[in-house]
Amino acid sequence: MGHEKLRIADIRYNPEREGFEALVTIHDGGLSYRYPAYVAAPVHADYRMVIRGLTEKAEAAHKSGKPGLRMHLRPLVSRVPAPQDMPPLAA
Repeated sequence: MGHEKLRIADIRYNPEREGFEALVTIHDGGLSYRYPAYVAAPVHADYRMVIRGLTEKAEAAHKSGKPGLRMHLRPLVSRVPAPQDMPPLAA
């Protein structure tokens, strides 16, 4: 897929659903999108399989483009003023 970066945060096992869940952030075209992802697996499942499953679920949701399935994150805005906007230093 053509996204720039993918990040999986706070993977946790949900015993009620018998699987792993996480929020997956996909950075694409200068914007960030966050998807809830879930993969059914036993608590002792192979970590690589869990990561692969969560990644595939998030990428499928991103590819579908359904806005109800994702959270759009606004780009970070620097809170530091640009040098030309700063007051001159006292001598």
